[in-house]
Amino acid sequence: MNNDEFLIFQSFLNENFGIHLGDDKKYIIDTKIKKLLQKNNFKTIKEYIKHIKLSKALKIELLNEITVNKTNFFREINHFNFIKNNIKFILNENKRILKNKEIRVWSAACSTGEEPYTLAMVLHEYLPEDINIKILATDISHNVLQKAIKGKYPKIIENEIPIYYLQKYFIKQKDAYTINPFIKNNITFRAFNLKEPFIFKNSFDIIFCRNVMIYFDSEFQETLVNKFYNNLEKNGLLFIGHSESLGQLNHKFKYLKPTIYQK
Repeated sequence: MNNDEFLIFQSFLNENFGIHLGDDKKYIIDTKIKKLLQKNNFKTIKEYIKHIKLSKALKIELLNEITVNKTNFFREINHFNFIKNNIKFILNENKRILKNKEIRVWSAACSTGEEPYTLAMVLHEYLPEDINIKILATDISHNVLQKAIKGKYPKIIENEIPIYYLQKYFIKQKDAYTINPFIKNNITFRAFNLKEPFIFKNSFDIIFCRNVMIYFDSEFQETLVNKFYNNLEKNGLLFIGHSESLGQLNHKFKYLKPTIYQK
């Protein structure tokens, strides 16, 4: 991939998915794209992009190839500790939750499911029993969503999850753990591109969008953050990744703690 081809590809990713691909990623992407070109019998980047624009299957294949999906249960645990230790604060700030007996949460880049399942477990553990938990879990990659929906994880997760949670919320198998159906039933998984318009039936009480904005340029970060603001209930909470900050962006959120903001 020469420099001109890389620029074309950078522009395509940014315009269609909001992904900002740094120049330092050229070598890594070059290897992945060559593989896709060969697999689909395309000779040039231009030809490939022309066909991607017309093919949903090619778009899905590309995103599955280039997106990074590193995650684990209870990742950046201070966020889950904040929820655990501030349930009364969350309920007092948003009276709608108690009134409607329902909390609505969006895991905006759920990857293979560890984040929304952790949220479901923590909320189930610390919310009043009569509160219905509704979590929307979205990701741009269809591959990771299939793994998330399956809810089956290798035994190594024993190193990530307290034994209490493992015993209560997982079904142990010979060489794996499967999420208990009563937790899975709290979550709706769906493919979603954050570049798309946000057309949701209801606003959310909590939005998690962690370690995703680092892949976007500042202009799209600002657009995205303000879309989150507009889709949160009054006093709703936004959680972002530890490597991220809203400090340089124009937004209306109130700072609560590092990486935690309130509408």
